[in-house]
Amino acid sequence: MPSATPERGARRYAAGRNGKKDGKGRRRGWRRFVSWKAFGLYALGMMLLGVAGVSIAYAMTDIPEANAFARSEASIVYWNDGETELGRFSAENRETVDISEIPQACQDAVVAAEDRSFYENSGFDPVGIVRAGIGYIRNNGSTAAGGGSTITQQYVKNYYLTQEQTPTRKIQEIFISVKIDRQMDKDDILAAYLNTIWFGRSGLYGIQTASRSYYGKPVSELNVAECAGLAGILRSPPRYDPTVGPENTERFNNRFQYVVDGMVEIGALDEATAATLVPPAVVPEQSTNRYGGPNGYLLRQVREELLDNGFTEEQIDTGGLRITTTFDPQAQAAAIAAVDAERPKENAEGVRVGLAAVTPGDGAVVAMYGGPDYVAQPFNDAIAASVQGGSAVKPFTLAAALEQGISLESRYSGNTLTDPILGPPVHNQGDEEYGEAVDLVTATESSMNTAFVDLAMDIGPDTIVDTQLAAGLSYAADEEADLRQNPRVTIGIGHVRPIDMAESYATLAAGGRHADWYTVRSVSEPGGNVPYRVEPAPESVLDPGVVADTTYALTQVVENGSGSEAQELGRPAAGKTGTHEDLTAWFSGYTPQLAASVAIFRGDGETAGTVSLDGVEGFETFTGGRFPARIWTAFMRGALEGMEVEEFPEPAEVGEPVNPTPTPTPTPTPTEDSGDENGDNGDGNGDGGDGNGDENGGDGNGDGGGGDDESGNEWGGVDPEEPSPEPSETPSDEPTEEPSPTEDPPGNEWGDANGGGGGGGGGGGPGGDRSP
Repeated sequence: MPSATPERGARRYAAGRNGKKDGKGRRRGWRRFVSWKAFGLYALGMMLLGVAGVSIAYAMTDIPEANAFARSEASIVYWNDGETELGRFSAENRETVDISEIPQACQDAVVAAEDRSFYENSGFDPVGIVRAGIGYIRNNGSTAAGGGSTITQQYVKNYYLTQEQTPTRKIQEIFISVKIDRQMDKDDILAAYLNTIWFGRSGLYGIQTASRSYYGKPVSELNVAECAGLAGILRSPPRYDPTVGPENTERFNNRFQYVVDGMVEIGALDEATAATLVPPAVVPEQSTNRYGGPNGYLLRQVREELLDNGFTEEQIDTGGLRITTTFDPQAQAAAIAAVDAERPKENAEGVRVGLAAVTPGDGAVVAMYGGPDYVAQPFNDAIAASVQGGSAVKPFTLAAALEQGISLESRYSGNTLTDPILGPPVHNQGDEEYGEAVDLVTATESSMNTAFVDLAMDIGPDTIVDTQLAAGLSYAADEEADLRQNPRVTIGIGHVRPIDMAESYATLAAGGRHADWYTVRSVSEPGGNVPYRVEPAPESVLDPGVVADTTYALTQVVENGSGSEAQELGRPAAGKTGTHEDLTAWFSGYTPQLAASVAIFRGDGETAGTVSLDGVEGFETFTGGRFPARIWTAFMRGALEGMEVEEFPEPAEVGEPVNPTPTPTPTPTPTEDSGDENGDNGDGNGDGGDGNGDENGGDGNGDGGGGDDESGNEWGGVDPEEPSPEPSETPSDEPTEEPSPTEDPPGNEWGDANGGGGGGGGGGGPGGDRSP
């Protein structure tokens, strides 16, 4: 009979293989891995692996370079005082400030609003994250109630990372926040946060630009209530900006109270003070284009100048540069006011006005009027417009002649000029005839084309162009080559810009020292480095004596000639009118402290200065002595207000006269009814019948009026009923050559004026007055 013992053993073996305890009470098979002890070991292992993984991930997470967006800071453009803002360039409107410039109340308000445990947490707040998660669920996925990120986390997100919402980015944010919290002082973290956070509106970043936008003043001037209001807006600017609408106003008021209560909670404000605080008034957003209005041309020119000097678009828009310009706010305001008040308005459709003003000896552009609005009219009438300069360039012919030793007493033709090298004859305006020999002062006063072309043929047009370029004018290369062969260069057939005309007149105002014009004085970077600064180095290009005599002639234009409008300035001024046919009208001039040029024309781009001005304001001929001179005078009056009145240097009387006044034939002693000792003065327009004539004697054609019809000059004439100036019987106080016993006393130190009796035949006297 078989034994039962093996069967029992087999059963025990089988049971052991099915997970039951063996003979020693131990579990066998898969049951060994599902006990509580095993679970505990698994959990501990997982925790250790998690900690190790987190530690490894933390150690492997480096603090990245700041993103380009966070580093972006607006570049601010200042007026010439280096403090008053003119405008700014920016991709984002941000201005970084030091924590010392942010009031403690603003720091406390932001902590109360955004992260009340900021000074205690280590960069992230687990409780806050849980609280934000609950709020997210309760608000159906909305984050309007606020997120769980600490101030440090928000700073890290804005400064180092991106705005994407992914678990990976969030984990990276936490790791970096903890590292930043260990490496940086809390105040530095708070300052960095306040300089990078978004404040809504049209791209406001940072508390400084937000303060200027919401309250119209820098953050350093905010009070406690304003700080609390700004901190309240910070959570969600589109929802809490009270200027948007009534709902926003209610939210803003509630949020304001929340911030104030928080300030009390963190110990930054006592309850008594908190009870007195009310929501502050907030300024509506000013939606203006930074290039709008006349000052837009200034900003655009500054930008172009920066690009020309090696700055990139990125540096200009995001580099936080501090740009000090040459523009003077008083002078610029005067320019805008002068153009607005004095520009032609009737029948003036399409009429453009360009104005530029330059500091003599420096080149700094203190004012510029390029148009009424850069946005509406991008073409800059002061810098981009190149139009024919007319007689406004004649002073440089004077200077060229004086450099060659030809004095202002020299006499040239005042009548229509014909010469084979000229082609068509050269006429004076209105076809006026002034006599065969007119001194250069009178020719300048009355802006006689013929005398200046006659002089140009004498000294050579090439010499004139050299003087113009040395002073600051410039021409296109092909035009310059043609002008060097054409005596008409002296009457302004070449195309010039108002800014260059102002620069060249500034050379005269500086006694012959030339400096290139510029509008950017210096540029500094956020760290204080100054990569760009202009150090003017004027170059002497004209002899001071030559310039003194040129200036004297131009003062006579103002005192006696076509620029008489400038007398209203009330201080010594030198200037010159200019009119090219019916297309352009100029007035350019200077005092010792400032030079300016005004041009009026029609058209822009290639059409600038090609459309007739006739009929504007009802004038058949639109001249430089009217509206351009009035604008110039009004501008200079405003720009120079408060400045000392300065005198020009005395004339140097350089050179020798060319074609001097011939010595008159001695005359018999006057009889009782022959008038005074200088001949018949009569009513000031005597016939000059005797040898000496009078000082208003006849011109070369025997005309007792001296050929000086004012309608022929650029200021369009005077009242025909206004009497001519009485002739002077006493020599001027200015230096003059002693007259010979048989000569009439000269009218001024430059000898006889127009009338040209000696050179023109016909029975006129040897001289005449220098009436306008």
